[in-house]
Amino acid sequence: MNKRVLVTGAASGIGRGIAEKFLSAGCKVVLLDKDEQKLSAALQDLAELKGASHAVICDISDENEVQSAADACWKCWDGLDILINNAGWAAREPFLEISLANWDKILEINLRGTFLLSQWISKEMAAQQIPGSIVNISSKNGLAGSSKLAHYNASKAGINLLTQSMAVELAAYNIRVNAVAPGFIDTPLDQALKQKEEQLNLTDKTPLNRLGTIEEVANGVFFLASDQASYITGSILPIDGGHLANASEF
Repeated sequence: MNKRVLVTGAASGIGRGIAEKFLSAGCKVVLLDKDEQKLSAALQDLAELKGASHAVICDISDENEVQSAADACWKCWDGLDILINNAGWAAREPFLEISLANWDKILEINLRGTFLLSQWISKEMAAQQIPGSIVNISSKNGLAGSSKLAHYNASKAGINLLTQSMAVELAAYNIRVNAVAPGFIDTPLDQALKQKEEQLNLTDKTPLNRLGTIEEVANGVFFLASDQASYITGSILPIDGGHLANASEF
């Protein structure tokens, strides 16, 4: 796959795994993240892969940074074919204790940041008649409610409707827009969650009875972004081991 790709939140976790997947396929990948130290380490670790990589520092919640970073990412490879909106943040806390600061932070990073970057990149794709592909990282939490994550759930539900709305409008410019909705994935964040709440069994209602892997999420993203999914747009793909299908189980 000879594509130019931008992955946000690419310094660690799922974002880094997605970047690795595209690099292994020979793509030119821009890794975007606000953590300069982790981003530098990721760039070094991925340097031996088949594709070419470049790093851009950006706080996705800052409109001015997004504008300048998007311009830098676009110019890096003289355009982009694929945008992966992965950057996000979560806080686990009861609804009655959610501060306005945390509510705003999660919506700014997860939803507003995705909107800002997607609008900038898709405008350029449309102007230059690039048949683009955008994949947003949603969550199973954007498809069903759960406790202690009201702000996160709301942001991911917003991602789902943003994805479908973008898909409808951008189809005229030959730009496809889809999302993946991961369930419980074996990342440092989920591992920390298990350790923090000892009674929490993340896979208790997951039919496949295990955490998903970063590679499994990256595989789904790669497929939706690729030409193999050329007639797929506006779709939300759960990658959750059957967790959502099991909603009626006690």
